[in-house]
Amino acid sequence: MTTPTYNDETKILSAQALRAYQYIIDHGERDQGGHVLCGITAQTDYDGYSMTLSDGETTLRLLFHNKIRIDTSGRRALLAFRKKLAALKELGERPR
Repeated sequence: MTTPTYNDETKILSAQALRAYQYIIDHGERDQGGHVLCGITAQTDYDGYSMTLSDGETTLRLLFHNKIRIDTSGRRALLAFRKKLAALKELGERPR
């Protein structure tokens, strides 16, 4: 995995990651590793201070004080991950 360089196309904000995490926890299917929705698995560490979103190609860790660490297999994988996060955002904004 590589650590990407960021620009407006690849940047992910901590607030976006937190919203996606909460949406997956609220609406995803529970499995052994956390909750899964739209191909993204959401997990939290045992202490609750950090959380992970992963689609198998890209892993985003939101650490203490909203620091983000992203490991990805490449730019295309990161862009695909961002697209999945955007789809979750759209789902979360639909009226119920």
